[in-house]
Amino acid sequence: MTMDRLLRLTSGTVLMIVFLLGILPAKDVHWFWKAFIVFMSLNQIQSAFTNWCPVMSLYRALGVKECKC
Repeated sequence: MTMDRLLRLTSGTVLMIVFLLGILPAKDVHWFWKAFIVFMSLNQIQSAFTNWCPVMSLYRALGVKECKC
């Protein structure tokens, strides 16, 4: 799997997990989950402009190939 596809998969998976944790039947959602969604959103916005994401450094270290598109 290439870097761009793996990044989208990771982002979608993490956002889905955080969303599901946020809608669990509880009186109140912990502030951490709200802040985490905001962090993920801001990170995706900056990634669109800079073409860099912190997870990319991890995936490069693990040897994930970048797309030659």
